[in-house]
Amino acid sequence: MKVRSLFRIETQLLLGRLLTRSGDQAWDFVVPFALLVIFPGKLQVAAFYYLIVKIGTFVLTPSSGKWIDTHPRIQVVKWGVWLQFFAILAGMVFFGMLDSLVRDGGRESWLSVALFFVLALSGVMASLGSQITDISVGNDLAPSLVAPEKLTQFNSWLRRIDLATEVGAPILAGTLFAFHPAEFPLAGLFLIGLWNLISFVPEYFLLKNVIQKSELKVKVLAQMQSWRETFQINLRSSFADPIFWLILSYALLWLSVLSPHGVLLAAYLKDEMRLPEAEIGLFRGLGALFGLISTVSFPYLVRRLGLITSSRWHLGFQGLTLTIGIIAFAMGSAVSVYIFLGCILLSRVGLYGFSNGEFELRQRLIPEGRRGELNSLSSLTTTSATLILFAAGSLLPRTEDFKYLVYLSLIAVLVANVIFIKWSSRQGAPLRSAEPVES
Repeated sequence: MKVRSLFRIETQLLLGRLLTRSGDQAWDFVVPFALLVIFPGKLQVAAFYYLIVKIGTFVLTPSSGKWIDTHPRIQVVKWGVWLQFFAILAGMVFFGMLDSLVRDGGRESWLSVALFFVLALSGVMASLGSQITDISVGNDLAPSLVAPEKLTQFNSWLRRIDLATEVGAPILAGTLFAFHPAEFPLAGLFLIGLWNLISFVPEYFLLKNVIQKSELKVKVLAQMQSWRETFQINLRSSFADPIFWLILSYALLWLSVLSPHGVLLAAYLKDEMRLPEAEIGLFRGLGALFGLISTVSFPYLVRRLGLITSSRWHLGFQGLTLTIGIIAFAMGSAVSVYIFLGCILLSRVGLYGFSNGEFELRQRLIPEGRRGELNSLSSLTTTSATLILFAAGSLLPRTEDFKYLVYLSLIAVLVANVIFIKWSSRQGAPLRSAEPVES
């Protein structure tokens, strides 16, 4: 029985998710530290690296979604996993070359600039490969292979894996990065890169086995397009789809600085509120723990109230707790700061619960031949919200003006509630009870 359980399709999909998420989180965590080792005191170099990665992924996202819809699953998985493999391998090589060049006094040379840009390009490719794999596993294989009555519980386990790796992988990666010989400060980075490379091999064979052992060797494909057509970005049909309003309601939640993991909020708490680093770190850790509560509360409410109502309750709970928190924030007293932070922690239950609901609704409602297109649209809108938020933050003349972003965040969450209620009120009765829906 244990052997059968180990090789269940759901278990193999979850193991694949664990492998890719742990490696992604670890690598992303140490890359800025490695850049600061090479360019000490140059925080803007790390910021510019991630800006390039974000913009590159943003530009390529619609094309990757169209590509997913026009190619067989086994080919999508192969490209997603091995694109990450070779991107990380290239990243390790370029980091080594850049470090060697700078040590030899070539920091200001054109070659160091060129190496930095190809390093950032490898980051774009790794991010794109990760996105392709995530869409393939979570938004295509899972809704096709997992029984409808098990989908909510399966998604809760996906969320637990994401949160566990979000907390655990950086701790392990930070430990590995910290211990290194004095003459080889990037030894930890290469160990983490090796960890990534090794993890991609079992991940690929797990997903390949799932596809080959199932009846999913062939899927309903959208019409094959030329490479030129694939890279032509035309989002009009995607925006016209009714599912867009569901996607928009979730994207608005990313237009918020009210996150324990948000760098803007952390900077504000340190600079304006004068909170010690230990308290800010505790606040960040508790954010993930509160998010885990939703992996219990959401399936519980789905069983009793249905998918739509459970999603509404969680999103409404986020709006309510943040409203109370913003009122406390506006009061400006020492005690009200902690009420504000406590409400943000409570809001994570609602946020992650609604995230589970929105994810499952996309799984159930998006037809097979458009899963790549519409799920990449979801990634595109959340990335757009993040870029808008950081652009707004960069325009603030003073730290105390951060309060305007706080108020904007609450408005975004409340608007998301209105949009989701209006959208969900138009959905049919079968979906309300979380029964399987015909695409």
